[in-house]
Amino acid sequence: MGIVTAPLFWLTIGVMLLFLELAVPGFILFFFGVGALLTSLGAYLFHLSLSWQLVLFIIASLASLFSLRNIIQKRFLQPSSPGEEDEDAQLVTLGERGVVSSIIVPPAGGRIKYSGTFWKATADERIDEGEIISIVSQKGLVIHVEKV
Repeated sequence: MGIVTAPLFWLTIGVMLLFLELAVPGFILFFFGVGALLTSLGAYLFHLSLSWQLVLFIIASLASLFSLRNIIQKRFLQPSSPGEEDEDAQLVTLGERGVVSSIIVPPAGGRIKYSGTFWKATADERIDEGEIISIVSQKGLVIHVEKV
């Protein structure tokens, strides 16, 4: 047995993916982290070969992704009002302020940093990088802003 055993390897990968999920948007890495943790458990209990570990990782990751993703997203991204679809959920607070991280040029838009996250943004006028903005509205994942 080597210093790094298969269960320890999968455990490390699983924990790393779970922590990486905190920094990466999209809520996908979480499920691959769950798959790696389940593979670690399987490799520990059943002494699986590498090929079976990979099969278990893929099956566990996809099973957790397809079975839990919608449930978890609905739990954390609840609609703003009854009957509102998830894609229209209000993810920002209107009137809050942010900073332009990439020049906003109508109609193409640019990018802002709001609440520690970068967002696509549009405005009715050009707003230069570094300027403070106020959030006017949100449509999907695009925020409409104005200069403060």
